Amino acid sequence: MTLDALIILAGAFVAVLPFLGFPNSWDTVLLFLAGVCTIGLGIAVRRRLPAGKAGSESQTRKSDTFVENLPSHDSSTHDPV
Repeated sequence: MTLDALIILAGAFVAVLPFLGFPNSWDTVLLFLAGVCTIGLGIAVRRRLPAGKAGSESQTRKSDTFVENLPSHDSSTHDPV
C-alpha cells in the first residue's frame, strides 16, 4: 500500500470514527493516534520529494496555461476555418 493510500485511509478512519460507537475516551485516543499517523505519513511523503521541490514549485515554474491560445508568429501557416 502506498503512502498516499494510507493517508486517504487515515482520513476515512477519522471521518467514520464518530459513527462507530466507541466511548468518548476511546474516540479521543483513536483520533489522537490517527492524527499522529497522518502527520507521520505527511512527513514521509514530503521527504520523498527531491530537494528544493517542497513548497517552492509554484514560485520557480512559469505558468503556461494559455500557450495554445497565443497567436502564431508565422502568418503564412494560418489556416482560416
